[in-house]
Amino acid sequence: MFKVNYYYFWAMKMKRNFYLILIGVGALIAGFGDGFMEEEIALMIGFVLMMFGIYKTTQSWSIGQSEERDRDLKNEDDEL
Repeated sequence: MFKVNYYYFWAMKMKRNFYLILIGVGALIAGFGDGFMEEEIALMIGFVLMMFGIYKTTQSWSIGQSEERDRDLKNEDDEL
């Protein structure tokens, strides 16, 4: 049981790091991509990567907050 929880939390932390790196890479491509490709294409790819990373990051944060809220409500019900 402990291993399953450990790997689950490890994977969740890795996903957050991956999405944050994706945001950074998207910003770098949008900012400096015109040096190795067309400016419009670099901006488009950079913004798509940034927006995808931001979307997935906020989605994972909201899932974590809703799980915390559910646990808090369950603990309050148990105390009553």
